[in-house]
Amino acid sequence: MIDQIRRFLSDQKLDAVLVTRTDCFLGEYYPPEHRQLSQATGFSGSAGLAVVTQDQKVLFVDSRYTEQAKIESDYQVFEVPRDTTPSDWIIKNLKGKKIGYNPWQRSAQWVALMKQKEIDLQEIAWQKWQELFPQEKSKKPKVFRYDTTYCGETTRAKIQRVVKVLKKKELDAYVFTVPDSVSYILNKRSSAVSDYPVVFERLIVFNDGTYRELPADVSVLKNKAIGLDFALTPMGVYKKLKQVAKIVDCEDPAEKMKSVKNAVEQNNIRQATLFESKVICRFLAFVEQNKERLDELSCDQKLKELRSESPLYRGDSFDTIAAVGEHAARPHYKATPQSNKSVSEAPLLLVDTGGNYLNGTTDMTRTICIRNPTDEMKKRYTQVLKGHIALAMTAVQEGDLPTQLDQNARQFLRADGVDYGHSTGHGIGMYLAVHETPPTIHEKSPTPLKAGMLFSNEPAYYKAGEYGIRLENMILTVAGPGNTLILENLLWIPFDSRLVITEMLTEGEKEWLRSYHRGILDRIYPDLSAEEQEAIKPLLDFFMFL
Repeated sequence: MIDQIRRFLSDQKLDAVLVTRTDCFLGEYYPPEHRQLSQATGFSGSAGLAVVTQDQKVLFVDSRYTEQAKIESDYQVFEVPRDTTPSDWIIKNLKGKKIGYNPWQRSAQWVALMKQKEIDLQEIAWQKWQELFPQEKSKKPKVFRYDTTYCGETTRAKIQRVVKVLKKKELDAYVFTVPDSVSYILNKRSSAVSDYPVVFERLIVFNDGTYRELPADVSVLKNKAIGLDFALTPMGVYKKLKQVAKIVDCEDPAEKMKSVKNAVEQNNIRQATLFESKVICRFLAFVEQNKERLDELSCDQKLKELRSESPLYRGDSFDTIAAVGEHAARPHYKATPQSNKSVSEAPLLLVDTGGNYLNGTTDMTRTICIRNPTDEMKKRYTQVLKGHIALAMTAVQEGDLPTQLDQNARQFLRADGVDYGHSTGHGIGMYLAVHETPPTIHEKSPTPLKAGMLFSNEPAYYKAGEYGIRLENMILTVAGPGNTLILENLLWIPFDSRLVITEMLTEGEKEWLRSYHRGILDRIYPDLSAEEQEAIKPLLDFFMFL
C-alpha cells in the first residue's frame, strides 16, 4: 500500500498526502467504504491521521491508541498532544511543500489555520485516490422515525428552538453538517452503522421555520446569511456554500440542545441503565462461574446474548473491549481471532461495553479479578476507585466547569506520580453517539455543567505491556436546591472487593461504597437467578460490611 501511495504522490506531483480516519461528515463512526487509514497503515483505532511523503510515513493518535498503533502499524507514531500535533508537525516539516488532501475530510477551520501558516494544501484527484483502496460497500440503510415516547420533543419544537437562535444572530438559515445533530433535530435514526444509528444527511433550517435536506445544488441559499460551524464542516461543503452565500462561523445549536436531556429522555435513560445494570451483574456472575473456559471474544458474545433479551435492544453502542492482561493497557483494544486471549491467562480482566436501546445509550467499565492480583494492582485499583468516588461526591453548581470533577478523579494517582491520558468522562447521546460533546469531563473543558447532562465517570490507570484498570459509571446531573446540581448515578454494578485495599479508604469513601452496594441489593439483586445471586453475593457482602 505504501508503494501505491508514493506512486500517487509522484503522478500527482505532490510532496505529501494526508490519510484520514474521517468520512465526508468528519465522523468517528461511518460505513465501511471509508476505512482508508486502517488500509494504509494497519492501525484499526477510531481516531487518527497519517502523513505520507516519499521518505516518511507518520501516524498521529491520542493516548488511547499509542500502544495499539505501535503494535499494529509500521508507521512512526506520535502521541497527540504529548509528542506533537498533526498541524504543528506539518508546519515544522512540510512548509513550502505541496500537500495533498481531500477537502471533504478536513474541516474548514483546519484548512484556514493551515493557510494562515502558509501551508500549501492541494486538493487531490479524488477518484484516483479512491482507486488505491479496496472498497467494501455498505448495504442501503433502513431509516426510521425516533418516536417522541423516547425523545420527548417533536421535530417542530426543536426547529423552533433553532429559529430563535437564528433570529438572535440575524441569520437567514443554518446548515447542520453533523449526522448526530441532523438525526437529533429530525428525530430520525438509521441502520447505516450498527453502533452509530444516525442518518448521514446535512440539513438546512431557515429562520421562517421551514427546513430541508441540503441539496447538491445549493443555489437555494443564494445571497443569504447562513450559519455554519467551521470546526464541524468539511472544506468541500464550505467551498460550495461560500460561492452563493454569506457564511458566518457559528456554533452548531444542536450540540448544546442535545447535551441537556429533557424529562422524558431522563426517565428513559434511567430505565435503560437499570436494564444494563442487570445485564452486567448477570455477566459478572457468568464470569465468576466460567473463568477457566472464557476468552475475550466469548465475553463479547455473552454480553450480546444478555442484552438481546430486551425488545428495545438495537445493538452495541461500540465494540466491546474485553481485555486480558497487557491488552487492557490499550484503552480501546478490540479482540480478534488472532489476538484473542483466555480470561485465565492474567490476574485482571477489563470489560468496557455498552448497548444501544431505543430508550437510551449505555456505557460502563469494570475491572475484574480473575486470580492472584499483585499488591501493585490492588493499590492502583484502589486509587482509581477512590478517584471514581471523589468525582461522584463532588459538590457542583449550575454553570461550574468540569475542571474540579476531572481533578478530583485524578488526585490519588497524581499524588503518586502517575496519571491517565484520556478525559475522565464524555457526554452520551440518547440512542445516538456513545461519545457526545458537550460535555467533556476534563480540566480544560470550556463547557459549563447544566441540569440534564449525561456523562461518564471513568478514571483509569494503564501500565504499558502489563495491565490496565478502568472503572466507569454513568452520571445524570439533576437540579438540586438553589443552584446546586445533584450527580445522580445511573449504573448499579458491583466493584471488585478482591482488588480493594481497605486501609486506603476513608470513612466517607466506605460509606459511599456501602450505600452504592445497598442500591445494587435493592434494585438489581432480586431480579437475578439464585445461581447469579450466589455468584455476586460475596462482592456485595464485602462492601456492605466495610
